Amino acid sequence: MRTILKWVFSVLNFFKSRIFAVGLLAALLSMTVYATSATINTVYIHDDKQDQTILVHTAEDDINQILVNQGITTKPVDMIEFKGFKDNVAEVYIKRAFPVSITADGRTKAVSMVNGTVRDAMKLAGVEMNNEDIINIPLSTFVKEGDKVVINRVKYRNTEVEEDIPFERVEKRTPLLRPGRSEILQSGRNGKLVKTYSERTIDGVVEESTLIAENITVRPVTQVALVGAKVPVSDLNFGYSIVNNAPTKYKKVIKGARATAYSAGNGAYGASGNDLFYGHVAVNPNVIPYNSKLYITSADGSFVYGYAIASDTGVALMKGIIDVDLYYESYRESQLNGVKNVNVYVLE
Repeated sequence: MRTILKWVFSVLNFFKSRIFAVGLLAALLSMTVYATSATINTVYIHDDKQDQTILVHTAEDDINQILVNQGITTKPVDMIEFKGFKDNVAEVYIKRAFPVSITADGRTKAVSMVNGTVRDAMKLAGVEMNNEDIINIPLSTFVKEGDKVVINRVKYRNTEVEEDIPFERVEKRTPLLRPGRSEILQSGRNGKLVKTYSERTIDGVVEESTLIAENITVRPVTQVALVGAKVPVSDLNFGYSIVNNAPTKYKKVIKGARATAYSAGNGAYGASGNDLFYGHVAVNPNVIPYNSKLYITSADGSFVYGYAIASDTGVALMKGIIDVDLYYESYRESQLNGVKNVNVYVLE
């Protein structure tokens, strides 16, 4: 019994010794190191804003908190790739967003991109384009920092341009005025021409214009001036020989005939059915049959109507008040003629 008690006391003394204390401390330290090493995480941070990878040893397992602890700030538009820890090791990739500008319709929009194409940037900016529009960077090109995308709008339109058509000037020689004198018989007036162009515009500026149609909306009016000259009124020519202001051959002549004048406008025709223009005259068909060929002139040759055809008649002619009525293509000329004494040669 005494032996057992002695052994117990020797064991108690051992636990009170330094050796036991040191051994216990070492055991506790070993347990602490093991527990600590089991909870330390190794994180590799790849920031495309930095030239080197950041190595972090931390007990933190929240990646956002890890970045905050390292003083690394990000924006909502930045991309953070983190797939979690594996054996207490993780890699983080930070892709920084960069600005890309889109200019169209006179406005510039800036969008933040991490990656993607020009088409993606336009979609993000809410900008569309059609097949005719021009873009400085192809849609399929991947954007990079500093890219400035410019879209030029191409449109087609038709425009009308009104132009003046200058009127022509014609001089008409006449024996109704003394040589050297002139008078405007018909005032000239410009016409109007509408030209239609097909235009190609880029951002509202005409780059190409093609004439596709012309339309005369107002026709010009020719200015006609009477100019005094020693010429016959009629343009007809029957080929007779005229000597001393009279034909050398004729059937009969009515000397000192009373001649007046008239006009009837375009498209008029006489009692004979002939169209009326310079060189057609009205007669009494009982005296001078219709379609007779005539030569009419004053006795002194100061006025020459010239060759004519008997094509019309009238009341004053049938009553013998006048002998011949000379046709003019304008009312003003008939006024200038007045009443004249002429010789009427009946040629055939």
